[in-house]
Amino acid sequence: MMTEMKKRKHIKPDRIRAPVIFPSDYPYGDKVSEPISAYAQRIGVKQGTVRTQCDNGTLPIIQRKRGAKREVNLYALYLRAKYKAEEFIRQHEH
Repeated sequence: MMTEMKKRKHIKPDRIRAPVIFPSDYPYGDKVSEPISAYAQRIGVKQGTVRTQCDNGTLPIIQRKRGAKREVNLYALYLRAKYKAEEFIRQHEH
């Protein structure tokens, strides 16, 4: 007689898991993302401005599904800034 296995309910984590080790020059501590409101307050602009930048793709976002709360992807911002800085240095080397 076979025992019946219970179906396991998949539980989604509340937060997206961050890499265990961040680069030494990563400026955001242990955060991978932060809410639009917190990001706007930290950089000193209106939330509407940040929302518009998210809407037009200027700021990278993390969003679990359509209509869900969006967060600014800090890790992507870091990687983009690092890439642009390295690109600038390569272009201006003598």
